[in-house]
Amino acid sequence: MEEPTKVAQSLSPTSSDINRSEKLLSEHDLYPILSEYLKQELGVFSKRIDERRSTNNRGENGNRWLYPDIVGMEDLSQNWDRDVIDCAKEYSDKKTKLWSFEVKLKLNSTNVRESFFQAVSNSSWANHSYLVAAEIVGSITSSELRLLSGLHGVGLIRLDTETPSDSQIVIPSSERADVDWGSINRLVEQNSDFRQYVKLVRQFYQTGDSFGAMWD
Repeated sequence: MEEPTKVAQSLSPTSSDINRSEKLLSEHDLYPILSEYLKQELGVFSKRIDERRSTNNRGENGNRWLYPDIVGMEDLSQNWDRDVIDCAKEYSDKKTKLWSFEVKLKLNSTNVRESFFQAVSNSSWANHSYLVAAEIVGSITSSELRLLSGLHGVGLIRLDTETPSDSQIVIPSSERADVDWGSINRLVEQNSDFRQYVKLVRQFYQTGDSFGAMWD
């Protein structure tokens, strides 16, 4: 699958952004909207990670900023010949790209750095990592996001809550060539949702079937 090319040219909020903000959405309301956008527009299967399902056996703040809100798997082999898929099983980590998403309702000059570094902290294991927001407020916020993304490689998605297909990759992420399996193992040990995510990826490696109905 080719890299996403739907890249926005501007970070400036629009009138539709302002109207949507008046509907008092919660951050949790954004998760299914993002999942729809990822599946329909980017071909990424996604899974919600609920931090409340973590063991928390490392004490208070022991797992702070450890988990992204949404994780994803991109099936690079969906249009491959069956014989090629069978051969690729020997190199299964090259048949997918794993994605990480940190979701925020609004980014502004007050919370932009904390939100961005939360995304940096919980996405180091993935091939692609994104900070996602329904609203981005102000030129200072926009400039800071471009600066931080250039330094750390985390991309930015502006989420359209009314028409998910109109969401935009404002800043593409920098792809990591390999996933960090050591970090993934830490996440699996601590959270049952993430364990289920890894099981789905493993099943895909083993069978070539993405089991679409089992994703969000």
